[in-house]
Amino acid sequence: MELVSLHDEVEQIAASRSRLYQLLAIAFSFPDEALYEAVCDGSFASTVAQVSLRLPYDIASAATLELGAGGGSYDEFQSEYIRLFDVGAAGPPCPLYGGEYIGDRMKVMEDATRFYNFFQLRLSPELRELPDHVTTELEFVHYLTFREAEVRQHGGDPNSLLRAERDFLARHLCKWLPKLEARLAKQTTVPFFPALVRFAVAFCQADRAYAASVATDE
Repeated sequence: MELVSLHDEVEQIAASRSRLYQLLAIAFSFPDEALYEAVCDGSFASTVAQVSLRLPYDIASAATLELGAGGGSYDEFQSEYIRLFDVGAAGPPCPLYGGEYIGDRMKVMEDATRFYNFFQLRLSPELRELPDHVTTELEFVHYLTFREAEVRQHGGDPNSLLRAERDFLARHLCKWLPKLEARLAKQTTVPFFPALVRFAVAFCQADRAYAASVATDE
């Protein structure tokens, strides 16, 4: 999906926010060689920084901090992702599931699923990710902000989407990503992964505040 003919500033802001959520979802997924190369050649960091400049709040400086530091080889990069986020005798040291950080995991997944179902969204069986995985949650806010841009483009009222963005970020990503950041800070690893989480925290918190500032409760 692509948004075209964005003339109004608020449409461009929504589209830029949507693009950043999409980039983060890609970056938090199991890394392929294309992502590794984009990290190492600086194009991933450059894209994130350029999109960040179009936002109504300042996170551009956070976007340039070590997002281009992949370290080592692709195999080492992939192995480090697995070590940090995927495996471990008692689970990985830094799981990417929100329910691991904020109480009863089943309730966290149920709450996230209610958001998805309200917008007639279902998890893809092919992807096999759970409702509280970071990529699932980021893709959901990517969807909401994309729809917001579309609605604005056609002169509609985006308020219900803005409220959903605000509430979902507050109850999910903004609630547990800082805990992931703290846990990851205790790990010795390639700079990219802590930088990615730091940027995600900064972006989600700033974006929640933005959505809250423009949404109105009926």
